[in-house]
Amino acid sequence: MLKLFGMFIHFRLILRTTNNILSDDHSIMTNSAENNVSELTSKGSLPPKHQSGQPQGLTKKVLSIRTKLTVLSLVLIAFLTLGSSIIMIQSMDQILFEALVDRGQSLANNTATSAAYSILARDQLALDNLAAKISSSQNDIRYLAILDLDGNILAHTQLEETGSRFIQSETQPVVREQDFTMYKVERGGYSTFEFATEATFANKPVGTVVIGIDSSTLLTEKTSARNTIAIISLAVMILGAFATFFLSRMVTSPIERLAEGVSQITSGNYNVDIKSNSMDELGDLTRSFNQMSQVIHSQRKRLEDYADNLEEAYISTVRILAAALDARDNYTLGHSERVAFISILIGKRLGLDKMELKELEMACFLHDIGKIHVSDQILNKPIPLDLEEYQIIKKHPIQGADVLSLAESLHKYIPVVLHHHEWFNGQGYPHGLEGDEIDLFAQIVAIADSYDAMTSSRPYRKGSTREQAMAEIIRFSGLQFNPKLVDIFIEILNKFEDDEALFSSGGLYANQKNLFTNIAVSSYGSKRLHQSPEQGQALQLQGRNAFKGSPKIH
Repeated sequence: MLKLFGMFIHFRLILRTTNNILSDDHSIMTNSAENNVSELTSKGSLPPKHQSGQPQGLTKKVLSIRTKLTVLSLVLIAFLTLGSSIIMIQSMDQILFEALVDRGQSLANNTATSAAYSILARDQLALDNLAAKISSSQNDIRYLAILDLDGNILAHTQLEETGSRFIQSETQPVVREQDFTMYKVERGGYSTFEFATEATFANKPVGTVVIGIDSSTLLTEKTSARNTIAIISLAVMILGAFATFFLSRMVTSPIERLAEGVSQITSGNYNVDIKSNSMDELGDLTRSFNQMSQVIHSQRKRLEDYADNLEEAYISTVRILAAALDARDNYTLGHSERVAFISILIGKRLGLDKMELKELEMACFLHDIGKIHVSDQILNKPIPLDLEEYQIIKKHPIQGADVLSLAESLHKYIPVVLHHHEWFNGQGYPHGLEGDEIDLFAQIVAIADSYDAMTSSRPYRKGSTREQAMAEIIRFSGLQFNPKLVDIFIEILNKFEDDEALFSSGGLYANQKNLFTNIAVSSYGSKRLHQSPEQGQALQLQGRNAFKGSPKIH
C-alpha cells in the first residue's frame, strides 16, 4: 500500500514538473518570438508587450511608429520645402531685379541712340514724339526726360517740365555700368528706379536720357513669384504628406502584424499565420516568424499531449489508490467511487465548473487516505469497535492530512481529508469546526460519505434502506450536515428510483464508462448484504484482479 502511494506521489511530481515545463516553455517560446524581432523592437519599430502603465487607446495611436514616422517625414519635407522656397525666392528676386536692370538699360540705350541726332539738330518735335512713344510702349515708365549737356530738359513725358533744369539724384547709384547708371529715387511721390544714359553722336556726348521705371513693378513681380512658389510648396507638402502616409503604412503594417503576432503568442495562441506578399526584408522576417510560430505550436501541442497523458495517469493512480484502500476493508469495496459519484452530482447542482468538479472528485478518492495507518484487524473486525479502536479510527483525518502534506501539489485536498468528519453544529472532529468554517467540499463529502456508510452492510449490522438513510440525513440536517446541501442531496436522490440507477447515471463524465464506474455499480449490489469473511475476501480478490487489468504506469 505504501509503495502504491509512493508511486502516486511520484506521478504527481512528474505531472507538476511537466506543468512547470509547459509554463517555462511558454516563456521560452515567447522570448524566442520576441528575440526574432528584437532588433526592430530595440529601434522602436515594434511596440512592447502590454503591461500595466503602458499607453493605451488614443495615446498609443499618437505614440505609434506610423505616427512618429509620418510626423518625422512631414517635418523633414516641411524643412526641405521651406529651405527650397527661401532659396528659390532669393534667386527669383535676383532674377527679377536683373531683368528690370536689363530692361531699363535697354530702354535708356535705345532712347539715347534715337535721340542723339534730334538733340544735336534741336528738333523739339522729334524729341517730344520719341519721349511720348517710348513712354506709351511701357506702362510702368513714370517719366522719360531728354537733357542737354547742361542738364536742361529738352523733352519730357510731362510737357510742363520741358525747359526746366533736371535735378540729379544725390543718392548712391544702385548699379553703375560703363554705359548707364541706375538710382533708386523718390520723384512726384513715387518710388522709381532711374536709369541715366549719355546720348552720343560721332562718339561725342550731346546730352543725357533719363528713364524712371515704377519700383512697384518689381514688387508686384516679386509678390507674384512668391505666391507661385508658396502654392507649389504647399502642393509639394500635401503630396509629400500623402506619400509619407502611404509609405509609413507600407513600412509599418508588416511590423504591426508582427507585433500582433507576438502579442497572440504571449497570450497563449501559438497557431499564428501572418500574411505577407512582399519580397523584401520585412517579408522574409514575416515568413520566418510564421515558421517559428508553427514550430512553437507543434512543440506546445506535443507538451500538452504529454501533460494530458500524465494527468490521466495521475487520475488513474488516484483511483487505483482509492480502490486499494477500499479493498483493504472487505465490506467497503467501491466506497470512494460511490462517494465521488454522489459528491459530483451535488457539485454540479451547486454550479461548480469542470476543474472544481475534478478537484472534488480527487478529494473524494483521497478522503480516507489516513486509513493507511489503521490495521486490517480494526478495519475488518466482525464486531463493533471498542472505544480504544474507535479513537484510533478517529485519527485517520489527521493522519491523512499528514500523508498529503508530503507533496505540495496535494495540499489542496487536505481540507476535505481533514474536515469531512466535522459537524455543522461544531460537534464533529478533529477540530470542532462549525458552519462556514468547514470547507465546502468537506461538507459535500460528509453527506455522501455518511449516506454510503449507512447503506453499506457490516458483519455486525445490515445496511440501512435508501429511505432510512435519507430520513437519517434529514434528521441531522443543521446538526451534522449543511441544510442547503441536504436539500440538494435529497432532491437528487428523489430523481432516481434506486441507488443502482443513481450510480449508473455517471459522475463527472456522464458518458464515460470505465473500470471504476463498474466497480461502483457492481459493488452496490453486494454492499448491503451481510457478507461473510469469505465473501469479503472474494470481493477483495475481485478488486486486486481489477488492478491487474488496469493500464501499467511507469
